Amino acid sequence: MATPTVDDHFEIVTSTAFWMAKQRPYRVPRAPLIRAGSAALANAIATHDDSMTLGLETRCRQHVRRAIRDLITDRFEV
Repeated sequence: MATPTVDDHFEIVTSTAFWMAKQRPYRVPRAPLIRAGSAALANAIATHDDSMTLGLETRCRQHVRRAIRDLITDRFEV
């Protein structure tokens, strides 16, 4: 089996950034969200172990969502 790359799962980043930006009552630029999500995706892929019970795609989605959420809450506090 080939080693997964960020390019293989980049749609997770773009779709999550689009969805989370759309959920906010104020305008959130997507570029910083995509940057944070990309870094989280690379980290999730690099630290994934095949012996984990959690699948790679699920793990990537969780990491990306958490990174984007953290960026939004840190940057746009009410």
